[in-house]
Amino acid sequence: MADLQQMAMLLELEQRREDEAAANYAQVQQQVDDQRSRLEGLSQYRLDYLQQLQQRGSSGIVSRQFGQYHAFVGKLDEGVEQLHRSLVKLQQVADQRRQQWLAQRRKKESIKHLITEQQKREEHQRARREQKNLDDFSSQRFIREMQLKARKPTQ
Repeated sequence: MADLQQMAMLLELEQRREDEAAANYAQVQQQVDDQRSRLEGLSQYRLDYLQQLQQRGSSGIVSRQFGQYHAFVGKLDEGVEQLHRSLVKLQQVADQRRQQWLAQRRKKESIKHLITEQQKREEHQRARREQKNLDDFSSQRFIREMQLKARKPTQ
């Protein structure tokens, strides 16, 4: 019984660790989603800006303005690339956190399985003791009945 109590305490500890690992994973996954949204937004802004540039280019723009537009598009490209690199790194962290969470979950499930097996063993032992007690009781009762019959005078 003490083993089960210790294992139950260990299971509770491992459950808390799993919850913490899941929260860490969820947090970084949210950061990945946020970063992906920023990247998509900046990429869309870049495309819109290029379309504006193309429309203005067809109506004619000064060389100096074109250079400014081109420089700004270059800055947007740098921003997109930087966000993309950041997203890749965050995704790697998210993958690591997911693996940590799954490993912790497997550990908790293993302990849960051990507890279940221990409970089955203890239940089996209890049932055997109970059956032995019933058998002993039946045997003693039978012996007493035989002794009583042996004491009674036959008529």
